[in-house]
Amino acid sequence: MFLSMTGFASETSFIKLSKDNKISIYIEIKSINSRFFEASCKLPSVLSALEIPIINKLKTKLLRGRVFVFIKISESEGVLSKIVVADKLLQDYLVALSRMKKKFNLVGDIEIADVLKLPNIFSFQSIGFDLSAGKIILNSVDKMIEGLVKSRNIEGLELKKDLEKRFDVCTKKIAFVKKRFNFFVKEKKAELNSILSSYKKTADEDAKLKLDELYSLLNKIDVQEEITRFESHLKNAKKVIKDVKIEKGKRLDFILQELLRESNTTLAKCSDFEMSRLSVDIKVELEKIREQVQNIV
Repeated sequence: MFLSMTGFASETSFIKLSKDNKISIYIEIKSINSRFFEASCKLPSVLSALEIPIINKLKTKLLRGRVFVFIKISESEGVLSKIVVADKLLQDYLVALSRMKKKFNLVGDIEIADVLKLPNIFSFQSIGFDLSAGKIILNSVDKMIEGLVKSRNIEGLELKKDLEKRFDVCTKKIAFVKKRFNFFVKEKKAELNSILSSYKKTADEDAKLKLDELYSLLNKIDVQEEITRFESHLKNAKKVIKDVKIEKGKRLDFILQELLRESNTTLAKCSDFEMSRLSVDIKVELEKIREQVQNIV
């Protein structure tokens, strides 16, 4: 696979907590660029125990990128809490009221309306998720991760096409640089031989200065080594792109650093306008590739 680091997947599933209690759970996973793997989970409090298992699943399958997980529980078709009566407290209230009535000769009966006004008689108790419900949620997360990987792969294939196109441009440009360099050296060597022949005949001081300048120029502009290394790095980059078994982002980023180093050295050595122009074109393509590589797993 050729995966980008940006992707999105979401799904709503239903979980039956009991015979008459069903809830819907919305799960959303998205990822963006990051140098390393990072995960952030926003879960309802009743699902907090699932955070670590979810992060472990993400880390195993997504490898790189900043990943956000959002889970929302909808209670439109079920409830996550129930009302609980504080029996002991209510009993204490009733005993106390009965004593007050007897002690102070109070008239009247205690009715349900009076009980409802008593503080702390009712409380809400959360309905916990059992093991089977947790497994259902984790299975849904697995499905969303698969969906995210598919989403990443679709974008990754587009990135792959773009990278292959740009690396092909660099291959053609460096071939032109090589051709121009050989022509330039041949031209300067011919000039060198001409001046050398003249100097042998006349021993002219100006001819000697020109010879020294040409020798120095030929030494300075020798970019054959840089071109050879550049071509080697290009082949390596294309090999990495085609390899389906490895993570490509970090490898390509390292190769690009080497390619940029060689192109900068070539540009610094060039005293020929055409070679300089081609080297600048290559550097522009490499910078565009570098931007794209930042989004590759």
